[in-house]
Amino acid sequence: MNFLHGITLFLSFQLIGELAVHLLGIPIPGPVLGMLLLLLALLWRGHSSAALDDASNALLSHLSLLFVPAGVG
Repeated sequence: MNFLHGITLFLSFQLIGELAVHLLGIPIPGPVLGMLLLLLALLWRGHSSAALDDASNALLSHLSLLFVPAGVG
């Protein structure tokens, strides 16, 4: 269940970034802005939650699989 909460947090920040880019016309990708906002939130908070740690570790352990479709294409 921790993993789902972490992924939901990642996707929420991505959505916030996409909305900000769309509404404000900022010339950077929405996911990049979302991750910058997540970074600022983590710096302000001082630590990450266990859910975010679980989700990020799971994504990092399978990172090489995420690059296979781009490499094949």
